[in-house]
Amino acid sequence: MTGHVEVCDGRHHPSEGAMSNTGPDATRIAVLIVSYGNPGDVDRCLKSLARSDFENFDVFICENGGPEAYASLMEVIAHEHGTLQQIEDCSHQLDRPGGRLASVAKCRFRSRSNLVRVALAIDNLGYAGGVNAWLEKLLGQPEWHAVLVLNPDTEVVETCLSQLVAKAAEGYGMVGGVLVFDDSPNKVANYGLRWSALTGRVIAVGRNSPAGRRLTPEIVERIDAISGACMLVTRDFIADVGLMMDDYFLYMEDLDWGRRRASHRIGVAEGALIRHVGGTTIGSAVDPRDQSHLSVYLSARNGILYSRRRAGWRWVFHSAIWMLYALRYLLLGAPAAARLTIAGLWHGINGRTGRPEISFD
Repeated sequence: MTGHVEVCDGRHHPSEGAMSNTGPDATRIAVLIVSYGNPGDVDRCLKSLARSDFENFDVFICENGGPEAYASLMEVIAHEHGTLQQIEDCSHQLDRPGGRLASVAKCRFRSRSNLVRVALAIDNLGYAGGVNAWLEKLLGQPEWHAVLVLNPDTEVVETCLSQLVAKAAEGYGMVGGVLVFDDSPNKVANYGLRWSALTGRVIAVGRNSPAGRRLTPEIVERIDAISGACMLVTRDFIADVGLMMDDYFLYMEDLDWGRRRASHRIGVAEGALIRHVGGTTIGSAVDPRDQSHLSVYLSARNGILYSRRRAGWRWVFHSAIWMLYALRYLLLGAPAAARLTIAGLWHGINGRTGRPEISFD
């Protein structure tokens, strides 16, 4: 690649047959990655997938950052000696643009035969929107059995995918692994998420506990959803529950999906280790004065939006909790974060959804 991206056109081509399985009980995974102008993260994630001991998967990337970000992504991941090699065959329906995908480039790993389709979104669809843009096209394809939603700023160990699939085969509809901090891989970022009915806040289950600790049933029972950083869901789960709700734009879509799971069980594969950098797309920081304004705003807006939808009258109490967080930001010397928390709270109360239409200066 030298800056030129070959994409499949919208003309009709004969549909390619069902992808081959290695056995009657083989599971085929569609790995979904949403990018937003962070090609280095995507490349690192792809390199970790290329080392996987699991064979039956293809990758579907949605670039939300526009044409320039899309060209940059292809330049990084599919250059002459890149992780991927672009191929010109456009015979499958998935190779062609449509729906919310404006362009599709078909590639495969240089080190293995798994396909990787890289798409440009028609607009910035948000995280769940980017996931759904591919899911909408995959729903008509019978050859996949589960979807792995994976953040671009993650790195999976060799056995991660096989461990997740094995856990799902035990009868779980939503499965996660052990998410650890990239800079402190001996510490757990979370095993999953729990929503507090008391405060309306999302709790990272197991955060900062030592990695490698044996999970007890009590810990797993606390989990309401698997983090969207690395979440495997079965085809049956999607058929029963539906797609992610993409009007959140970013944050809460994973929790919402998990808490809508009905009779589908949540499982954690203890051998599935995922290193997660976190915050590479919108930024994150421990010091509240340095936190991403977009993150602050959307956390408040979507937190109260979720409460309005799912918590009945308790949303009023949760609003008061968010006001306390705004006061905390103010006391810590972060007036901009306090202002954006209040703005997010107000917009959530009024049902504002989708991409934020607010100045973060």
